[in-house]
Amino acid sequence: MRIFLTLAFLALPQIIQAHAVPDIPVRTYFTQDGKCTVMVEVDPRCFEADPNTAPSLLNSILPSLSNERKTQLRQKATELVKRYVEFYFEPTGAVSPDFSFEFTGHDRAPLTLDEDVVVLNGSWETRVPAGALSWRVKATKNTPLAVVFRNYIEGLENPKFSVLFPGETSFPFELNKPAEPLQHIVFGSCLDVTDHPMLSRTLTLPMDLFLFMGDNIYADTTDMAVMRAKYQALGQSTFVQGLRSRVPFLATWDDHDMGLNDGGSDYSMRPQAQKEFCDWLNEPAGSRLRLQEGVYQSRIFGPAGKRIQVIMLDTRYFRSPLKRVPKENGKDGGTAVPTEDISTTMLGAAQWSWLEGELRKPAELRLIVSSIQFAAEASGSESWANFPHEQKRLVDLIRSSEAKGALFLSGDRHWCEMSRLSEGAPYPLYDLTASSMTQVHPRGKPTPNKNRVIPQTWHQPSVGTLDIDWSRPDTPLTLRIIDVDGRSRIEKSILLSELK
Repeated sequence: MRIFLTLAFLALPQIIQAHAVPDIPVRTYFTQDGKCTVMVEVDPRCFEADPNTAPSLLNSILPSLSNERKTQLRQKATELVKRYVEFYFEPTGAVSPDFSFEFTGHDRAPLTLDEDVVVLNGSWETRVPAGALSWRVKATKNTPLAVVFRNYIEGLENPKFSVLFPGETSFPFELNKPAEPLQHIVFGSCLDVTDHPMLSRTLTLPMDLFLFMGDNIYADTTDMAVMRAKYQALGQSTFVQGLRSRVPFLATWDDHDMGLNDGGSDYSMRPQAQKEFCDWLNEPAGSRLRLQEGVYQSRIFGPAGKRIQVIMLDTRYFRSPLKRVPKENGKDGGTAVPTEDISTTMLGAAQWSWLEGELRKPAELRLIVSSIQFAAEASGSESWANFPHEQKRLVDLIRSSEAKGALFLSGDRHWCEMSRLSEGAPYPLYDLTASSMTQVHPRGKPTPNKNRVIPQTWHQPSVGTLDIDWSRPDTPLTLRIIDVDGRSRIEKSILLSELK
């Protein structure tokens, strides 16, 4: 659901088609150290008597407004929020946010085109008061529009939200709710369309968390307006809206959503593409994902004894160029071959340092998400096997950090298979490749892979699932590839004790 505080504008000399009456969203971002950022978005149309017929303020008009008029609009936004929305920490009481407003596009999007709609985006930072147990908002009796109440913890959107009408109060968003163990995780990659039966099927599966593993859109462009439009289409799709209403999700990217087929550090628009990626995820302005280079991140879910660490690697931002051979010397998968140049990198120095710290954190199970295959044999396409020294480095790091419970999930290939890497590893390193969610692989057969665990592969639209049974003394992990009819096409059960 789009989380906007949209309002109405003054009469303009230019005729502009009005948009639908907007809601008044409140987005609140919490961090584990107690920081709280409250954001609202005000469309100037709601300053008018009839927002239905009032024209939108467009980017083409914004430069013509005087500084005095802009200050007046900011003041109107401040007064409107105070009049229509009340904010509470409980049981400590009401708070009065002092919002700072700036002119942006919807959902903090940059203003680039003349026809971009301009809104006032307000933010206020505070800390959760000592003793506060929950957070809620109220739409006052005079509120003319619906107030949308959404919350984020450590950048992850909570699926529960409220749409409030005049006089209604939101549910209390609990600030110290005990962590619950994840039991059902769904993951997929490669979405070239936003409407597909496989996406509909995915929404029917048992799910506590969804992982986007890359190629979430197919942009392949240096034009950020094109990339932004594709992310907006994905964000507004029934699939992503359905996910947002049910579960949190995490994402990394691959080449097509970073912007260049088979691209890595040689793609010139990486910082700009990262901003579009973060905007799609509704990352707050000061989040680590926005401030660092690369889209790698990690989260730990569940209580002690049932903790799952999800590590989303970025195998694109820092990756050195592939070593290529002439087409006639290539393999079925392409012309990429393993390099002997140990100065090349997959993750880059900063991400390697970060990853070492993450692997030393306590967790019972670690899902390491790599947009490209980790354990498969080199076959001409992109994979960790093209950088054997980096693949070995990760194996060695898992051993030296004594990281138990590592399990790899990957995408990219447009077919599904399970691989296992054992050489030099402290325990078997399994890698389930789940790809593609919406595309059929044209060749219909896989490349050779000596590390393939089971003979079955799958080349039709599908999604991966992981079911964890914490009730058993030795926790079973069941990995599956699910097709559009809900049938299991690849299945493997592993005991958690095997990953030690």
